[in-house]
Parts: sequence; structure tokens; C-alpha cells
Amino acid sequence: MKDYPLNIPVCQLDEDNYFVGMTTADLDPVVKNGHYLIPRLCIEAGKPEYKNGFIPQWNDGQWEYIEDHRGEAVYLKKTGEKRIIEVLGKLPDDVTTLAPLPFTKWSEDAGAWVDVDNADELRLQDKKEKAGIITRSQFLTAIELQFSKNKKELLDIAERVLVGDHLIKIRNVILEAQSFTLMDDDMWDFLTQTLNISNEQIFVLWDKAKKNY
Repeated sequence: MKDYPLNIPVCQLDEDNYFVGMTTADLDPVVKNGHYLIPRLCIEAGKPEYKNGFIPQWNDGQWEYIEDHRGEAVYLKKTGEKRIIEVLGKLPDDVTTLAPLPFTKWSEDAGAWVDVDNADELRLQDKKEKAGIITRSQFLTAIELQFSKNKKELLDIAERVLVGDHLIKIRNVILEAQSFTLMDDDMWDFLTQTLNISNEQIFVLWDKAKKNY
């Protein structure tokens, strides 16, 4: 009488025939011809090959390899909104694994996120907003230390160069404002166009003022 092993390896599947792992089937103690008690959702087949990014599925007597992106972050091409993949299969055409930068839009031709038309302007506005607020004392101290111009000199420059509403607004800001923000277009123009301070210099000044004065 032929001897049969007490158990054999079998592949365990889930309800959709995706490979779960290996288990064993026991030899049927009643039937003596090598019949094994195959557990539910198990098949006699060789263990599938491991392929990174794929999951094996038993289909028509053979293993097929299905893309598995579950848990991956993707971004909607239309809005840039982040999503987490929860289902098996190829990625939808309307998403990308590339994360967008602020003020960009998806270009199918480039296969990448590209700047919107006014990206530089939007980035500058965002940076100005994030610069926050400093007091008049902090502002005047920073200007005097960095550019050797005190309050009187700033007023002299404004009155020599500016006219009308712009002059009035700048004079009031320098003399009366309790705080400064770079979102004030009149002050921004005064700093960049009248005093000829570069954008980067202004942000450096702002940062120093907040930290040191």
C-alpha cells in the first residue's frame, strides 16, 4: 500500500480568488487513496511568484498578477486633492502619484504639474501673507539698522517722491500705524519702488525684525 504524507501545502484564497497565503490540507483518514481534505477557499497549486506592486489572483487555472496600489497616495489631476487608493487594479487615468506644488496645474502633455499663468504673483502674495505682522518700532529699527534710514529720512523720501493719496497713506503708516503687514500694497510699493529694496531683502528684514527687535 502506498504511503501518503499526512498533509500537503495548498494555497489559500479570499472570496475574490486573491492569494492570501499558504496553509495545509490533511490526508483524509477515511478515504485511503491519497485524498486530501482541502480547506474552503484553498486550491492545490504552486505558490505564486512574489512581484512587488502586484497581488496574485487565481483565474482559469493559473495565476494572474493584478496591480496593487492600496495605501498609496495619489492626487486628482483636476484639483490636486490627495486620495488614498483602497481598491486593487490599475490607477485611474484621472490621478497621478506626483504631488502638486502650490499654484500649479496638471499638464497631460508634460506629464507633470506646471505653473499656472500667474504663479509668480500668487507665490509672492502667499509669501507676503505668511510674513505676518511686525510693530512700527520693529519696522523702523530694522530699516535704520539695515538701510541707515530713520523715521525722518523715510518721511523726507516719501514727501520728495510721492504725491496724492499714496503719499498720505505712507505718511500715516510711518507716523501712526501700530503694526505693519506686507499685504499693504502702498507700503510694499514704497519699499520696493521708492526705496529700491528687493523682494528678498524685504523678507529678510521682516524675519529679523520679528526675531530680534
